[in-house]
Amino acid sequence: TEEATTDKNSYFNRGIQIVVGHYNGNLAKDKLANLTAEQLNANNYAPIIGAGEDGRPVKLNASDERRSDDTFAINQFNLVVSDRIALNRSLPDIRKHQCRVKTYLPPSELPTTSVIIVYHNEAFSTLMRTVTSVILRSPRENLKEIILVDDFSTRTFLKAELDKFVARLDARIKIIRANERVGLIRARLIGAKEAQGDVLTFLDSHCECTKGWMEPLLARIKQDRKAVVCPVIDVINERTFAYQKGIELFRGGFNWSLQFRWYALPSEMIKSRSDDPTKPIVSPTMAGGLFSIDRKYFEEIGTYDHEMDIWGGENIEISLRIWQCGGRIEILPCSHVGHVFRRASPHDFPGRKSGTILNSNLLRVAEVWMDEWKFHFYKTSPQAYKMRETIDVSDRVELRKRLRCKSFKWFLDNVWKDHFLPQPGNAFGRV
Repeated sequence: TEEATTDKNSYFNRGIQIVVGHYNGNLAKDKLANLTAEQLNANNYAPIIGAGEDGRPVKLNASDERRSDDTFAINQFNLVVSDRIALNRSLPDIRKHQCRVKTYLPPSELPTTSVIIVYHNEAFSTLMRTVTSVILRSPRENLKEIILVDDFSTRTFLKAELDKFVARLDARIKIIRANERVGLIRARLIGAKEAQGDVLTFLDSHCECTKGWMEPLLARIKQDRKAVVCPVIDVINERTFAYQKGIELFRGGFNWSLQFRWYALPSEMIKSRSDDPTKPIVSPTMAGGLFSIDRKYFEEIGTYDHEMDIWGGENIEISLRIWQCGGRIEILPCSHVGHVFRRASPHDFPGRKSGTILNSNLLRVAEVWMDEWKFHFYKTSPQAYKMRETIDVSDRVELRKRLRCKSFKWFLDNVWKDHFLPQPGNAFGRV
């Protein structure tokens, strides 16, 4: 999944919060057009001792601020600041005390994992900081490999220069390069196909893993191979790179337009956690950027819908499929991973308009998994409704039958009981 319209400090009424959702704005390519090839292909990583340590914000002088404004559109975050922070910077241990003292099975008894990171023209410093944090803060015995999937990047520093760097960093890092732009969904499938670990762990390319992030994920999957687990997503400020603790008492849902949203936990769920705040948080959907899943289970339930393009809606689709087909989604409060939340995407959609891609992807979700509730989606997305006759979802419908999956009504009645979706056929809107 790509970037949200707001960051984790932005709230809506009724306890609704956007963190990772659809990109709703103008792409940054107009500003990119004003940059030279030299600017776009420059790797200016030059860390300054102490910058950003312990997750603190980095402040620039007036001259550097102007330079950061000039290059902000390249990645839609402050590249000047990122390039000054060490790849192995220290982060605060923001876990609850109960999490810090919680014990898990020894590494030899936990599954191994392949960490899959897809990138397209990512900044060198953020990509390698993601990789470095995985290596430094994961049990060596459990980290089988890190698979970097290059979705047809054009930046020169992501070619031979990157190859040389990762070869010196860790032998477990593999780079796979697509020979055309395939998008997040298909790129993740490329990585998953090559993975050898017992568990697949998907991360975005601008993350930082904190101390103890991996053990809770692997331990939970060891307990239940059909549990798909997510860390708490902390916020890395896109301008200062300050590390800010995420809010744990939220879970994922979606609106009538099938856009992912965070919702505050119901009061009864909060009360039920008072005896043990380390317990998993059951979530109707996941944000999709950061999660772990048993590799064989991922294959059993149909991986991703490979007919979905680029990104958008794949997290809703796999969430509904997991729940309706016998699995479960949980957020583990003892696992924390930081993520740079951008207010716009620096990437375009090759050959197609973003709205067309999103409508096509979301139509596939509605047609396969939502039964009669799909018409509520179509009321909010008339353009998607017009595309119904041109998109074939028969293979995914057949998958649903083969897996003997439950109905969307079952999902609402048993997983998301406090949902606000109207009954089929009922009118909805605002007076």
